[in-house]
Amino acid sequence: MGRILEQPYEVNLQLTAVLSRLSSFSHPLLHEYLLNPYIHLSPCCRSLFSVLIRLMGQVMQRIQQVSHLSDRLLDTRRHLLGLKQETGLEHLTLLRGVVVLEEFCKELAAIAFVKLPLDLDRD
Repeated sequence: MGRILEQPYEVNLQLTAVLSRLSSFSHPLLHEYLLNPYIHLSPCCRSLFSVLIRLMGQVMQRIQQVSHLSDRLLDTRRHLLGLKQETGLEHLTLLRGVVVLEEFCKELAAIAFVKLPLDLDRD
């Protein structure tokens, strides 16, 4: 997951699909490891949350090199949806990685929300 900005688009889709499926399982250990940002781990271990935080830092650094970022991201999204045939080749892997990362974070948030226990005692 930490190489999502350098990997091919197809690999990123497969990786995020597997992580999404694992996150949606109703297993307490998987839930704890994949969806709890405050989990205590040994210093050498990384959680999904820590990997995502590191990736966001890398995104913030690397997008500085992309001119017209908003337009390029929109073009990349259109290209991935099949709405646009041509797209610039410069920074294409990075832009596809950013799109996949954004969509994965949305999906992970939706999974966490659905798995959130309802507190019926709240007023």
